[in-house]
Amino acid sequence: MESIYYIGIVQAWFAALLLFRKPNKGTPDKLLIVWLLIIGVEMLYSLLNLKYFTHLPDLIIIPLCYGPFLLFYATSLISKQSDFEIKSYLHFAPFVLFVIVSFFWATPIDIDAVNFLKKGSLTLLAVSNFALFFGSMLFYWIKVFKLIRNHNKTLSDHFSYRSDSIKLTWLKTVALWILGGFIGSAVTFFIFFLQDIFPFNPIEIFHLGLLIFTFSISYYGIHQPVIYQRKPLKNTLEKSTTSAESSNELGSRLKSVMLKSEPYLNNELTIQDLSDLLNESPSSISTYLNKELGVNFFNYINGFRVEKAKELLSNSRNKKETLLAIAFDSGFNSKSSFNLIFKRSTGMTPSEYRKIHCKE
Repeated sequence: MESIYYIGIVQAWFAALLLFRKPNKGTPDKLLIVWLLIIGVEMLYSLLNLKYFTHLPDLIIIPLCYGPFLLFYATSLISKQSDFEIKSYLHFAPFVLFVIVSFFWATPIDIDAVNFLKKGSLTLLAVSNFALFFGSMLFYWIKVFKLIRNHNKTLSDHFSYRSDSIKLTWLKTVALWILGGFIGSAVTFFIFFLQDIFPFNPIEIFHLGLLIFTFSISYYGIHQPVIYQRKPLKNTLEKSTTSAESSNELGSRLKSVMLKSEPYLNNELTIQDLSDLLNESPSSISTYLNKELGVNFFNYINGFRVEKAKELLSNSRNKKETLLAIAFDSGFNSKSSFNLIFKRSTGMTPSEYRKIHCKE
């Protein structure tokens, strides 16, 4: 099983290097770099314990900080705040505490060939460590799932499109898959615990799962774009609809920009992009859309895209254009979203609309 550790070390540290060389790194990238470096240290520690320094304690300690790292990483992806409060680092208290406790029980546990139940305090330490680790993982995974769910509820106020990267589908899937692995390892641990002996080293099985997790989160993390862009307004002081301009004036400027500049043709348009064009705060635009027009940002922008698509579909000069080309020319980022939004707006599919309205 040595290959697990060699591959894990190379994978974790090489991914950290790629992220380090990534241009315009944000807080999520920096957190992921540190996390991957720590995973590499975990793999190196286990390799040294297996081959060279067998007197090292054979306990899972470092993964107690994986839950907080996952929470911090998810939070930094979907939060507009780039800094963490001092109290946030209290999440690492169980990790530090158990490192101190383990220092006094540094004797290694030979779980391959001995009766594990007769190890006394060492057995208690190992079981407590595993229970604390599993409880930590379960606690933080649930918090991350809730965080992503609440994030997805607000997407329509910030984005004019949908993608797995902004919905963080990959992070939820990877986290769910790994949580299932932890539950499986917990069942395995207690089965062998009740049978009074370990026929194999379960820590190696854990590291095999960690290797897969490292590959997944590094691959998707490298390609994960910034979700909320914190761009400054052109003026030093942020405007608001109550102090700078009336709601009607904002509505008039907004409509003028949409008709003249056609920013909706950008298939990844965000409310921050629109606020830059208007020199207005995103919150002011969102408030105007919701209170005055009764729509969110997503529906407002896609309403213009539908009208553009209807114009293109009705023009006989575009008869040879594919529906995918029409979708892209209208500002949609995929054919599926084009079909869904267009039919919801007009009651018919784009092809049906073309048949009826496209005349020679």
